[in-house]
Amino acid sequence: MNTDAILTGLKSFELKYNPEFVEAALDKKEEITPHLIAALEQVRDDPERQLEEQEGELYIYALILLGHFQEPKAHQVIIDLFSLPDPWPEDLFGDIVTEYLPILLLRTCGGSIEGIKSLILNKNAYEFSRGSAIVAMSYAWVEGIVPRSELLSFLGGLFTGDEAAPDSFFYSQLAYTLCDICPEGLVDVLSDALDRELVDEISINRDDIQKALDLGEEKSLAHLREEIAKASLDDIYEVLEYFPGAQIEMLPSPVITQPQMNKPKTNQVWNQPNLKPKKKKNFWEL
Repeated sequence: MNTDAILTGLKSFELKYNPEFVEAALDKKEEITPHLIAALEQVRDDPERQLEEQEGELYIYALILLGHFQEPKAHQVIIDLFSLPDPWPEDLFGDIVTEYLPILLLRTCGGSIEGIKSLILNKNAYEFSRGSAIVAMSYAWVEGIVPRSELLSFLGGLFTGDEAAPDSFFYSQLAYTLCDICPEGLVDVLSDALDRELVDEISINRDDIQKALDLGEEKSLAHLREEIAKASLDDIYEVLEYFPGAQIEMLPSPVITQPQMNKPKTNQVWNQPNLKPKKKKNFWEL
Protein backbone atom coordinates (compact mmCIF):
# COMPACT_ATOMS: atom_id res chain seq x y z
CA MET A 1 0.00 0.00 0.00
CA ASN A 2 1.49 3.35 -0.98
CA THR A 3 1.57 6.47 1.20
CA ASP A 4 -1.33 8.21 -0.56
CA ALA A 5 -3.57 5.18 -0.06
CA ILE A 6 -2.68 5.01 3.64
CA LEU A 7 -3.39 8.69 4.20
CA THR A 8 -6.69 8.48 2.32
CA GLY A 9 -7.69 5.45 4.37
CA LEU A 10 -6.85 7.09 7.68
CA LYS A 11 -8.65 10.28 6.69
CA SER A 12 -11.87 8.46 5.84
CA PHE A 13 -12.37 6.79 9.25
CA GLU A 14 -14.98 8.14 11.63
CA LEU A 15 -16.28 5.90 14.41
CA LYS A 16 -14.22 2.83 13.55
CA TYR A 17 -10.74 2.34 12.23
CA ASN A 18 -9.33 -0.33 9.96
CA PRO A 19 -6.14 -1.85 11.45
CA GLU A 20 -4.94 -2.50 7.91
CA PHE A 21 -4.21 1.19 7.35
CA VAL A 22 -2.61 1.59 10.77
CA GLU A 23 -0.36 -1.41 10.14
CA ALA A 24 0.62 0.03 6.77
CA ALA A 25 1.46 3.37 8.41
CA LEU A 26 3.64 1.59 10.97
CA ASP A 27 5.44 -0.30 8.22
CA LYS A 28 6.15 2.94 6.31
CA LYS A 29 7.13 5.03 9.32
CA GLU A 30 9.90 7.01 7.62
CA GLU A 31 7.88 7.72 4.49
CA ILE A 32 4.67 8.71 6.20
CA THR A 33 6.02 10.79 9.09
CA PRO A 34 6.44 14.05 7.09
CA HIS A 35 2.87 13.69 5.79
CA LEU A 36 1.52 13.17 9.32
CA ILE A 37 3.34 16.29 10.53
CA ALA A 38 1.96 18.21 7.54
CA ALA A 39 -1.57 17.10 8.48
CA LEU A 40 -1.12 18.63 11.93
CA GLU A 41 0.37 21.80 10.48
CA GLN A 42 -2.63 22.19 8.20
CA VAL A 43 -5.02 22.05 11.15
CA ARG A 44 -2.83 24.42 13.18
CA ASP A 45 -2.79 26.96 10.36
CA ASP A 46 -6.55 26.84 9.74
CA PRO A 47 -8.47 25.10 12.55
CA GLU A 48 -11.73 26.68 11.46
CA ARG A 49 -11.53 24.97 8.09
CA GLN A 50 -11.03 21.59 9.74
CA LEU A 51 -14.20 21.97 11.78
CA GLU A 52 -16.36 23.69 9.19
CA GLU A 53 -15.53 21.48 6.24
CA GLN A 54 -15.45 18.18 8.17
CA GLU A 55 -12.23 17.13 6.48
CA GLY A 56 -11.94 13.75 8.14
CA GLU A 57 -9.93 12.55 11.11
CA LEU A 58 -6.44 12.21 9.63
CA TYR A 59 -5.05 14.73 12.11
CA ILE A 60 -6.17 12.55 15.04
CA TYR A 61 -4.41 9.49 13.63
CA ALA A 62 -1.41 11.67 12.82
CA LEU A 63 -1.21 12.87 16.42
CA ILE A 64 -1.37 9.38 17.92
CA LEU A 65 0.98 7.82 15.37
CA LEU A 66 3.58 10.53 15.83
CA GLY A 67 3.40 10.06 19.59
CA HIS A 68 3.82 6.33 19.10
CA PHE A 69 6.81 6.99 16.85
CA GLN A 70 8.25 9.33 19.53
CA GLU A 71 8.93 11.78 16.73
CA PRO A 72 10.71 14.94 17.99
CA LYS A 73 10.04 16.75 14.70
CA ALA A 74 6.34 16.71 15.62
CA HIS A 75 6.83 18.27 19.04
CA GLN A 76 6.59 21.93 18.02
CA VAL A 77 3.44 21.55 15.96
CA ILE A 78 1.82 19.64 18.84
CA ILE A 79 2.79 22.50 21.16
CA ASP A 80 1.37 24.97 18.64
CA LEU A 81 -1.93 23.12 18.27
CA PHE A 82 -2.56 22.83 21.98
CA SER A 83 -1.41 26.42 22.53
CA LEU A 84 -4.40 27.61 20.52
CA PRO A 85 -6.87 29.58 22.66
CA ASP A 86 -10.18 28.21 23.87
CA PRO A 87 -12.24 26.73 22.24
CA TRP A 88 -9.94 25.30 19.54
CA PRO A 89 -8.14 22.51 21.46
CA GLU A 90 -11.40 21.35 23.01
CA ASP A 91 -13.33 21.45 19.74
CA LEU A 92 -10.58 19.74 17.76
CA PHE A 93 -9.36 17.14 20.24
CA GLY A 94 -11.95 16.65 22.98
CA ASP A 95 -10.73 14.45 25.81
CA ILE A 96 -7.36 13.93 24.13
CA VAL A 97 -6.38 17.24 25.79
CA THR A 98 -6.45 15.65 29.22
CA GLU A 99 -6.20 11.93 28.50
CA TYR A 100 -3.23 11.80 26.12
CA LEU A 101 -1.58 15.20 25.80
CA PRO A 102 0.83 14.67 28.75
CA ILE A 103 2.27 11.48 27.25
CA LEU A 104 2.27 12.96 23.73
CA LEU A 105 4.33 15.90 24.95
CA LEU A 106 6.72 13.61 26.80
CA ARG A 107 7.18 11.13 23.98
CA THR A 108 7.88 13.78 21.34
CA CYS A 109 10.02 16.19 23.37
CA GLY A 110 13.33 14.59 22.38
CA GLY A 111 14.77 15.15 25.84
CA SER A 112 14.02 18.90 25.98
CA ILE A 113 11.38 20.47 28.24
CA GLU A 114 11.53 23.94 26.69
CA GLY A 115 8.47 23.46 24.48
CA ILE A 116 6.48 22.03 27.37
CA LYS A 117 7.47 24.96 29.57
CA SER A 118 6.43 27.39 26.83
CA LEU A 119 2.93 25.88 26.80
CA ILE A 120 2.67 26.10 30.59
CA LEU A 121 3.71 29.75 30.51
CA ASN A 122 1.44 30.71 27.60
CA LYS A 123 -1.35 32.70 29.24
CA ASN A 124 -3.34 32.74 26.01
CA ALA A 125 -3.42 28.95 25.68
CA TYR A 126 -6.37 26.79 26.70
CA GLU A 127 -6.15 26.25 30.47
CA PHE A 128 -6.51 22.45 30.28
CA SER A 129 -3.75 22.26 27.67
CA ARG A 130 -1.55 24.12 30.11
CA GLY A 131 -2.62 21.72 32.85
CA SER A 132 -1.62 18.71 30.77
CA ALA A 133 1.75 20.32 30.10
CA ILE A 134 2.22 20.60 33.87
CA VAL A 135 1.55 16.86 34.17
CA ALA A 136 4.03 16.23 31.33
CA MET A 137 6.68 18.00 33.38
CA SER A 138 6.20 15.51 36.21
CA TYR A 139 6.59 12.71 33.67
CA ALA A 140 9.81 14.34 32.48
CA TRP A 141 11.15 14.07 36.04
CA VAL A 142 10.38 10.35 36.07
CA GLU A 143 12.20 9.94 32.74
CA GLY A 144 15.27 11.76 34.06
CA ILE A 145 14.82 14.70 31.68
CA VAL A 146 14.46 17.31 34.41
CA PRO A 147 15.88 17.22 37.97
CA ARG A 148 13.28 17.20 40.72
CA SER A 149 14.78 20.33 42.32
CA GLU A 150 14.37 22.23 39.04
CA LEU A 151 10.82 20.95 38.63
CA LEU A 152 9.83 22.00 42.16
CA SER A 153 11.37 25.43 41.67
CA PHE A 154 9.69 26.01 38.32
CA LEU A 155 6.20 24.83 39.28
CA GLY A 156 6.34 26.33 42.76
CA GLY A 157 7.14 29.72 41.27
CA LEU A 158 3.93 29.85 39.24
CA PHE A 159 1.51 30.66 42.08
CA THR A 160 1.84 34.36 41.36
CA GLY A 161 -1.83 34.99 40.70
CA ASP A 162 -0.82 36.52 37.37
CA GLU A 163 -0.24 33.29 35.42
CA ALA A 164 -3.96 32.64 34.88
CA ALA A 165 -7.39 33.92 35.85
CA PRO A 166 -8.04 33.60 39.61
CA ASP A 167 -10.70 30.91 39.04
CA SER A 168 -8.62 28.95 36.52
CA PHE A 169 -8.03 25.24 36.99
CA PHE A 170 -4.38 26.02 36.20
CA TYR A 171 -3.51 26.60 39.86
CA SER A 172 -5.26 23.48 41.11
CA GLN A 173 -3.37 21.42 38.53
CA LEU A 174 -0.12 22.95 39.79
CA ALA A 175 -1.05 21.85 43.30
CA TYR A 176 -2.05 18.34 42.14
CA THR A 177 1.22 17.86 40.32
CA LEU A 178 3.36 19.15 43.16
CA CYS A 179 1.62 16.70 45.46
CA ASP A 180 2.18 13.92 42.94
CA ILE A 181 5.94 14.51 43.10
CA CYS A 182 5.96 15.10 46.91
CA PRO A 183 5.98 18.85 47.67
CA GLU A 184 8.87 18.94 50.13
CA GLY A 185 9.87 22.54 50.77
CA LEU A 186 6.73 23.95 49.15
CA VAL A 187 4.15 23.48 51.90
CA ASP A 188 4.14 27.23 52.65
CA VAL A 189 3.68 28.02 48.96
CA LEU A 190 0.73 25.64 48.69
CA SER A 191 -0.80 26.89 51.94
CA ASP A 192 -0.52 30.46 50.71
CA ALA A 193 -2.19 29.50 47.42
CA LEU A 194 -5.06 28.00 49.43
CA ASP A 195 -5.29 31.10 51.61
CA ARG A 196 -5.49 33.29 48.50
CA GLU A 197 -8.11 30.93 47.02
CA LEU A 198 -6.00 30.30 43.93
CA VAL A 199 -6.47 26.59 44.62
CA ASP A 200 -9.95 25.25 45.24
CA GLU A 201 -10.06 23.48 48.62
CA ILE A 202 -12.73 21.16 47.26
CA SER A 203 -10.11 19.87 44.85
CA ILE A 204 -7.12 19.80 47.18
CA ASN A 205 -6.67 20.78 50.83
CA ARG A 206 -4.07 20.79 53.57
CA ASP A 207 -4.78 17.18 54.52
CA ASP A 208 -4.03 16.18 50.93
CA ILE A 209 -0.74 18.04 51.08
CA GLN A 210 0.23 16.22 54.26
CA LYS A 211 -0.68 12.86 52.73
CA ALA A 212 1.58 13.67 49.78
CA LEU A 213 4.43 14.49 52.14
CA ASP A 214 3.86 11.30 54.12
CA LEU A 215 3.95 9.25 50.92
CA GLY A 216 7.46 10.51 50.20
CA GLU A 217 9.55 10.97 47.10
CA GLU A 218 10.33 7.34 46.29
CA LYS A 219 6.73 6.13 46.42
CA SER A 220 5.62 9.18 44.46
CA LEU A 221 8.17 8.33 41.79
CA ALA A 222 6.99 4.71 41.67
CA HIS A 223 3.36 5.73 41.31
CA LEU A 224 4.17 8.14 38.50
CA ARG A 225 6.04 5.37 36.70
CA GLU A 226 2.87 3.30 36.88
CA GLU A 227 0.83 6.18 35.50
CA ILE A 228 3.20 6.64 32.57
CA ALA A 229 3.03 2.92 31.84
CA LYS A 230 -0.77 3.04 31.76
CA ALA A 231 -0.76 6.10 29.50
CA SER A 232 1.86 4.62 27.19
CA LEU A 233 1.32 4.85 23.45
CA ASP A 234 3.26 1.61 22.89
CA ASP A 235 0.12 -0.39 22.06
CA ILE A 236 -1.29 1.94 19.44
CA TYR A 237 -4.23 -0.34 18.67
CA GLU A 238 -5.40 -0.17 22.27
CA VAL A 239 -5.08 3.61 22.20
CA LEU A 240 -7.07 3.96 18.98
CA GLU A 241 -9.81 1.72 20.31
CA TYR A 242 -10.35 4.25 23.11
CA PHE A 243 -12.06 6.71 20.82
CA PRO A 244 -14.93 4.69 19.31
CA GLY A 245 -15.33 2.78 22.58
CA ALA A 246 -15.79 5.97 24.56
CA GLN A 247 -18.89 6.91 22.59
CA ILE A 248 -20.67 3.73 23.63
CA GLU A 249 -19.75 4.19 27.26
CA MET A 250 -20.61 7.88 27.46
CA LEU A 251 -23.67 8.80 29.52
CA PRO A 252 -26.14 11.22 27.91
CA SER A 253 -25.81 13.79 30.71
CA PRO A 254 -22.41 13.30 32.33
CA VAL A 255 -21.52 14.93 35.62
CA ILE A 256 -18.75 17.45 35.10
CA THR A 257 -16.43 17.56 38.08
CA GLN A 258 -14.20 20.44 37.01
CA PRO A 259 -15.36 24.02 36.41
CA GLN A 260 -17.02 24.55 33.03
CA MET A 261 -16.03 27.52 30.92
CA ASN A 262 -18.61 26.74 28.22
CA LYS A 263 -21.58 24.49 27.71
CA PRO A 264 -20.67 20.98 26.47
CA LYS A 265 -20.35 20.99 22.71
CA THR A 266 -20.48 18.21 20.17
CA ASN A 267 -16.93 17.31 19.40
CA GLN A 268 -16.03 16.50 15.82
CA VAL A 269 -13.63 13.79 16.98
CA TRP A 270 -15.79 10.64 16.77
CA ASN A 271 -18.84 12.94 17.14
CA GLN A 272 -18.78 12.50 20.90
CA PRO A 273 -20.04 14.94 23.54
CA ASN A 274 -17.08 17.00 24.68
CA LEU A 275 -16.29 16.86 28.38
CA LYS A 276 -14.14 18.79 30.78
CA PRO A 277 -11.57 16.64 32.56
CA LYS A 278 -12.63 14.74 35.62
CA LYS A 279 -10.76 15.14 38.88
CA LYS A 280 -7.79 12.84 38.80
CA LYS A 281 -7.41 10.33 41.62
CA ASN A 282 -4.02 11.30 42.93
CA PHE A 283 -1.48 8.89 44.34
CA TRP A 284 -1.59 10.49 47.75
CA GLU A 285 -5.38 9.88 47.90
CA LEU A 286 -5.02 6.10 47.53
